[in-house]
Amino acid sequence: MSSFLKSASKQVTDVRNFLRDSVGGNSIKYAAEKGAKHIIYIPFKSETVIDQTTGAEVVKRSINAIQGNVHEWSTQDGKFKATVCLDGVVRKADDGTVINDGTCPFCERISDAWDIYRYRKELEEANCKLTGEQRKNHLEKTTRVFADERKAKEVRNYMYILVVKFRLNEAGNPVMGSDGLPEYELKVMKLSASRVEKIQQQVANSGSELPDSELIFEYPNVDDRRLLVSQSTTAPVFPNNRLVAKFPALMNKINEDVAKFEWDGIDKAFPEWAGMTSEAARTTVDSMFEQWDAYKKELTVNPQAKYLEYVVEAPKANPSLGGEGIGANVAGAIPVVPTIPTAAPATPAAEVPPTPVIPTAPTMPTAPVMPEAPTAPAVDPNSIFANAGAAPTVSI
Repeated sequence: MSSFLKSASKQVTDVRNFLRDSVGGNSIKYAAEKGAKHIIYIPFKSETVIDQTTGAEVVKRSINAIQGNVHEWSTQDGKFKATVCLDGVVRKADDGTVINDGTCPFCERISDAWDIYRYRKELEEANCKLTGEQRKNHLEKTTRVFADERKAKEVRNYMYILVVKFRLNEAGNPVMGSDGLPEYELKVMKLSASRVEKIQQQVANSGSELPDSELIFEYPNVDDRRLLVSQSTTAPVFPNNRLVAKFPALMNKINEDVAKFEWDGIDKAFPEWAGMTSEAARTTVDSMFEQWDAYKKELTVNPQAKYLEYVVEAPKANPSLGGEGIGANVAGAIPVVPTIPTAAPATPAAEVPPTPVIPTAPTMPTAPVMPEAPTAPAVDPNSIFANAGAAPTVSI
C-alpha cells in the first residue's frame, strides 16, 4: 500500500458504520437538527478532594469541558469568522521566533468599531427625513444593524462540553448494538454562558446535578437556525428512567470511551481553536479597518473629510422595514458623500442587499429563577494551541 494511500485511507470494518458516517458525517461537533429529538448524557470524572469544612475526603464529580473567550466577525463577503481571544497568549517557535506576543489586535480595535457605529448612527439620524413612528422604527432597525455589523466585538464566553449522544430510530427509540446496549457517539456541544445557565437551572429544578444527568432535547421543524435553538425544549430525565440506569453495562462502556477522549484536534470541528499568530491577527484587523484608518488620518488635515466605506440610502416616504438599503456596504459603486443636516441631501446610491449580519447566540425560554451556575475556570489558551498536556476541565 502506497504511503499516501496508507495515510489518507480509513479501514472499513463495519458497513453500517460506513453508511452512517457517509450520511451524517463523523464530526465531533454536536449540531441541532430540524424536527429531531436528541437524548444526551453528560459523562463525568470523579476525583477525591478534601472538604474544607469537615476535613474529610469526599468524591467530587466534574464534567468534561473547556471554556474560551471568542471574538466573532464577518468578512466583506459575509463569511462568519471566529478566533479565541489572544490576550495573554505567549508562544514562541523552536527557533525563538515569537508566534504570539500576548496582545490581541481584536481587543485593541473594539473602541474603533464603536466609533464607526456612532458615526453611522449619527449620520443616519441627521439624514433621515421620516417623522413620528416611522422615523422611530427606522432608526431602531438601523441601530441594530449597525451594532451587528461592528468590525470588532467584545469576546463571548463559550463552554465546550463533552456529551454522549444516543442514536435513535425514526420512532425516537434507542438503536441497539450487537452487544445489546444502546449505540451512541461522543460529541462536543458548544454552549453560550446564558444557555449553560438555563440548562443548569432546569437540571437543578429536577433535583439533579449536571454531571451524570440525562437530557432530552427536542427541536422545532423550522429552517431558521436561530429559531431551531431558541424554540427548542430541554427536559431532564428522571434517574430511574435514564438509559445508563436501564443498562448498567452501558456506564462502563461510556467511561472507557470518555477516558480515551482528548481535546487535541478540536480545532477541526471548532476553527476558533486553531488560533492565529499575532502577525496574522493584526493583518486581518488592519485590513478590516483600512478605510476607517484612512479617514482618521485625513481628518487630521481636512476637517471636512468623510468616511465613505458605508453609503446609507436616504429612507423613502414609506420605507420597507425588511432592511433593504440599511447600512449597505456598496462595493464597486461610486460613493456618495454623506451630507450634513443643513445641506441638500446627496443623491442616494444604488440599492443593494444588506451586508449579512453576524449571527448572535440564541436565547432559551425563561426558566424559574435559581442560583447562578458556578463560573467555569478560564482555559489557558497556550495549552490548547500548543497541544500540550491535558485539557483543563470545568466543574459544575
